[in-house]
Amino acid sequence: MHIPDGMLEARTWIPAWLGSAGVLAYGIRRVRQTLSDGTIVMMAVMAALIFALQMLNFPVAGGTSGHFAGGAAAAIVLGLWPAMLVMAAVLTVQALFFADGGITALGANMLTLAVVAPLVGWTVHRIIVRPTSSRGARLGASFAAAWLSCVSAAIVAALMLWLSGRAPLVPVVGVMSMWHALIGIGEGAITAGLVGYLLAVRPDLLDDAGRPIDMRVARKALVGLGALALVAAGLSFVASSSPDGLEYAYEHVGGALADVTLLSSPMPDYLMPGIGNETLAGILAGIVGVIVTGVLAYTLLTALRARRAADTAE
Repeated sequence: MHIPDGMLEARTWIPAWLGSAGVLAYGIRRVRQTLSDGTIVMMAVMAALIFALQMLNFPVAGGTSGHFAGGAAAAIVLGLWPAMLVMAAVLTVQALFFADGGITALGANMLTLAVVAPLVGWTVHRIIVRPTSSRGARLGASFAAAWLSCVSAAIVAALMLWLSGRAPLVPVVGVMSMWHALIGIGEGAITAGLVGYLLAVRPDLLDDAGRPIDMRVARKALVGLGALALVAAGLSFVASSSPDGLEYAYEHVGGALADVTLLSSPMPDYLMPGIGNETLAGILAGIVGVIVTGVLAYTLLTALRARRAADTAE
């Protein structure tokens, strides 16, 4: 559900840029107060993992595919504001390095996947889960939160297409909702799986989501999540090549898509250039993407913490 350049009019993508930038700026102010070593590493690992899992498009129905988005999972594990920053880092790497989502549309993609999806997922999960909730209730809540976050983000994307004059309101909302209701099943299952893993190894991390994380406490979970990110990147060659829900909706109820390329990406379509074997090129690009995403998140968060320390010392 990454909107490319040329799909939205300036009257839509400019306000989306401004709105998402404002929310993320506030998120930075909130997150900088809770950045510990463990928090920084956990956010970087989650960014790398979400990047890797987003590469694994899975078939849905009728020649359509979907992919994990990760906003709800990030919010459940990290808390609302850290999740928004993690998703913003993922989307930035995808747009700049892999041409997955447009440059002008990056604000719109952040609005749907880095703001709306985490917000809805976090809210639903907070409403359902209680300190006394059983493991089954937590997994069910995680599934519901992720499913609703997926559908909500799709509806917002559909509204932006309508506001841009690219598709009629009722058909585009209907098609996007229908396909992402199906895609949301995969979103929910993967999110519940990640939550189930953390409940098995460090359930206290979920209870303390949004608070500073002790590196010693989180080490086992970090190793497992990091290993999963590398495995997922290595399996990128099995991803479905069918159009995703957004592409299907636009093809069937939208207008003609302008062919706009604003930036030449080094690894377009998640393929490492200069590698003749497409499977190997995809695996290498995925691994590079995982590393770049994790390093970028870690570097920016470390700089943010250093800035906080400097401001405190003044």
